[in-house]
Amino acid sequence: MHKNLFIDYGIPVSAEEERTAAICMNAEGDYRFVIAAKGFVIIIDLETDHIKQVFFPENNDEYPYSSFSSNGLFYTGAANMFMVLDPFLEQFIYFKVIENGEEIVGFSFGEDILGNIYFTSYPHCHLLCYSPRREEIIDFGSMDLTEKYPGSVAVDQTGWAYIGIGTERKNIVAFHLEKGLKKNLIAESQREKGTGYIHLGEDGLVYGHMEASSTPGWMKFSNGDFENIDADKLSPSYYTGIAFQRIHRYQEGSYRIERYSLSEGFIELVHRETAQTKNLHFSYTSDGAKLSTIYLGPDDYIYGTSMHPLQFFQFDMSSNKTTNFGGEVIEKGGGGNIAAYASNGNFLIGAAYAGGKLYVFDTLKKFRKSENPKLVLEEESIHRPRCAIALKDHEHIVWGGFPGYGMVGGALGIYHIESEENHLLSHDRVVENQSTISLGELSSGDILGGTSIETPGGALSREKEAHLYVLDWETRRVKNSFVPIADAREIAQIFIDQYDRAHCLTEQSIYFVCNPTTEQVLFRKDISSWGQIVRNGFAYDLPTNTLYCLLSHTLLSMEIQVEQCVEPKVVHTLPMSASSGIVHKNSRIYYGSGSHLCSIQIGEA
Repeated sequence: MHKNLFIDYGIPVSAEEERTAAICMNAEGDYRFVIAAKGFVIIIDLETDHIKQVFFPENNDEYPYSSFSSNGLFYTGAANMFMVLDPFLEQFIYFKVIENGEEIVGFSFGEDILGNIYFTSYPHCHLLCYSPRREEIIDFGSMDLTEKYPGSVAVDQTGWAYIGIGTERKNIVAFHLEKGLKKNLIAESQREKGTGYIHLGEDGLVYGHMEASSTPGWMKFSNGDFENIDADKLSPSYYTGIAFQRIHRYQEGSYRIERYSLSEGFIELVHRETAQTKNLHFSYTSDGAKLSTIYLGPDDYIYGTSMHPLQFFQFDMSSNKTTNFGGEVIEKGGGGNIAAYASNGNFLIGAAYAGGKLYVFDTLKKFRKSENPKLVLEEESIHRPRCAIALKDHEHIVWGGFPGYGMVGGALGIYHIESEENHLLSHDRVVENQSTISLGELSSGDILGGTSIETPGGALSREKEAHLYVLDWETRRVKNSFVPIADAREIAQIFIDQYDRAHCLTEQSIYFVCNPTTEQVLFRKDISSWGQIVRNGFAYDLPTNTLYCLLSHTLLSMEIQVEQCVEPKVVHTLPMSASSGIVHKNSRIYYGSGSHLCSIQIGEA
């Protein structure tokens, strides 16, 4: 075996993303700032600058979603494990794996007047209670039979809990903790897309709203009911910040947290009394952030981003050197990733989650924040991009993906590079209730699209089978649409060969070849025994007329022949499993393996 057959280039992005945080103050008035991330917490003494990293119990390396501070303790959850941290002892003092069929516990937190801790779960919106005194957990069951996201919870002084729920049909549920009574507080006619919101005010009363707007209609809750109130009667929440930047009990302690980032390793502080500023910089142990799709740029560098956090990197194949440009260079990048790329001339175009952002990178210029790349678009109807291709006219990019929370069916974008205009085709003009997640261009110039029936934003799927469709992109008209593989939920990959045959992969690793015009499936094979599909797993080698297919455990090849479709052949069993692809260059296949960048040789260099 050649010594350079397989190479692990290491971790391009050695960072983790903050997911939730809280300030914990004990009875003596000492306090700690706690940040929770994938698999661990960081405990910071803001007075002494002492920093301690504590890993989750039992090697749990999943993401937390929310946290809560009470009586000096820090509460959170990751996957189905509920955890209690004493930040002053710097150790977890209680944890429990909850076997109730839920995937995530600790989706939101609240507390009653007796100090019992309430928390919710995903995807069936259970309400649970932890008694710190008895160290036991009670599961009250599901609070909503169809929705998945119980994003907020609070308990009033009369024994009622209130849960804010979304996303397809927003809801606020009132639940009596002793009697088990449950009722929806949003009328059925008002249960449209959105999320109900609840918080415990600093005055001890419960407030909320059911509108996702900058000026919501506020409500005050008590005895399982509510009254509408003016905004000036509202008591503020104990939380500040949004999304993964939320901090519970942010008012406590001598310092006010102005800004912080776990991925960038800093905290900016202002003393509440003296207004003196202080900046902390810290490091921590990390297995690295998982890599999203990688892409060969027009300058022959490999480009990619990590996922949660989004940090942008470049890999020089001639020197095997990685340059990490960090997350700050990507405007509004946050906790997402660039999931799909296309290129035209010296420009690299990246489609990013979250928010359907389209970035244009000029590879001839230095990468600088707010300058290069340029954020040119944000499209909520393509909130989770999955595919992008540059058309042969050298003027347009076509891109697609899943829509935002509570939505069904993603749009298709046709972006004109010079004018920066983006024409959207809604899902009902392409394949109704489905999202485009793979693309190819036929010799005629028509677009071949593959769809998914999945709804990762929390809505219920309305379809049963994924489609292929042929689109005349200039007239914006779908010529034909068909189901190539019965019961397939996704057509996840497409490669169109020189004979206008479409080579495709389903989500279940069914490889098939079809004629998009006649809709005839010419070849089909289940290749799942070699692994699961990875994002962007096809690469074509022109000199040998070979299509390479990267699966999680195996690299396969398919020789393209004019007369027939041939069986896939095993090129290599992968020493390190693949999770993202793919770049083919210099007789090597480059891919992501979790947080690592790797390559494997496929021929003579």
